Amino acid sequence: MRAWVMLAGVLAMAAALLVAAPLGSAQRGDDGCGDARRGGDRGGSDDRRGDRVAQLDVIGLTADARLICFETDEPEDARTIGALTGLMGDTRLVGIDYRPNGGALYGVGNAGSVYTINDDTAAATKVGQLSVALAGASFGVDVNPAADALRIISDTGQNLRFSFAAGTTTVDGTLTYPPATTPATGVTGAGYTNNDSDPNTATTLYDVDSTLDQVAIQSPANSGQLAATGKLGVDTNSIIGFDIYSTIRNGTTVDLDAFASLTVGGQSGFYAITLFTGRAKSLGSFSSRNQVTGIAIPLNQL
Repeated sequence: MRAWVMLAGVLAMAAALLVAAPLGSAQRGDDGCGDARRGGDRGGSDDRRGDRVAQLDVIGLTADARLICFETDEPEDARTIGALTGLMGDTRLVGIDYRPNGGALYGVGNAGSVYTINDDTAAATKVGQLSVALAGASFGVDVNPAADALRIISDTGQNLRFSFAAGTTTVDGTLTYPPATTPATGVTGAGYTNNDSDPNTATTLYDVDSTLDQVAIQSPANSGQLAATGKLGVDTNSIIGFDIYSTIRNGTTVDLDAFASLTVGGQSGFYAITLFTGRAKSLGSFSSRNQVTGIAIPLNQL
């Protein structure tokens, strides 16, 4: 009962689309991914697949260590930015996300290195190191915009927090579904709402659970307590990329759009996610070359 009361409160807060501060510019040079990253107007949405879908550019991380770029309505036309370079002691990245404070793309390596990544060239620069070893095979990585910290979760229930300012790693509460106390395994997608640079703005952490095929709210995020919002409607494996885009008008978040890369029936595809119900709607499949393991949506597109 306590978990459901907490869920109701958080859902009400998220549905109100809390006030967010204006983002700094995150526009980059022309990489051929679409007008949004050049500051152009892409028209906002696409109704060709039945429901409104925000037209956004997305950066993808692939299993063969490349960065790709694609549009939310055309994942099949993803283009390669480049092979990742500059990894130090890591053999791959386990997740990527944009940091609202400054707008840079960050990644976490499988040996715990923290990198900034040039999203025009795929060159990585090491800027930090987790002091706690990663535990698991699949991970979710997202930046908490209020705390300005990286959240890293894994399919073993691991729940870590990395402070950009202090460079420290904190081991937070193991992921669980109360009243159960056993670790929640298979939770490998993570995304925060209200992506602004104001530390006073509240945010909600949503996760994707590949074992139970559902979306859950992690609240409090530091305690690791999970409460499901609804089923995906598809059977995904643990290879998940997940991100939430915040559209901001006059300093206020007016819309949230969630997306995930899921592997269903052996096919890597791109999905729109309804946060309050968990529903996953297919937006298309990636080519056989592009096994997508993580996604990050550039800021300030709409």
